[in-house]
Amino acid sequence: LKQLKVRRRIVAGGVSHTDEADDLAAGTFEVVNDDDDVLGKLTPEQQERLDITKIQINMENERYLQGHPEIRDMISVFVHQVLEYKPDNILRFAGDFFTRPDLYPYVKKKTEEVRKT
Repeated sequence: LKQLKVRRRIVAGGVSHTDEADDLAAGTFEVVNDDDDVLGKLTPEQQERLDITKIQINMENERYLQGHPEIRDMISVFVHQVLEYKPDNILRFAGDFFTRPDLYPYVKKKTEEVRKT
């Protein structure tokens, strides 16, 4: 096992100072290894795998959205309603909107109205 050191960054009066610390109760910390490299940095291979995974997930999500156009319609109607009513409590408004018993026919009606204009 590698011995870990802790580096403490202290910002006071707009000036940043870094030193090694034993006291974890103050400041912002980053864990460093014996070579003084920051742990948690991805290797180039890991970054490449992560990038590929992100692309795959985005493609899967896009295929799903294309297969379910009602999702885009529902979100579009919701955004239009938010902009029209400008609710103070957006979370409550969203909860009320997405749990309304007539959501499907309401979204269908509003989508047809928009498409006619």
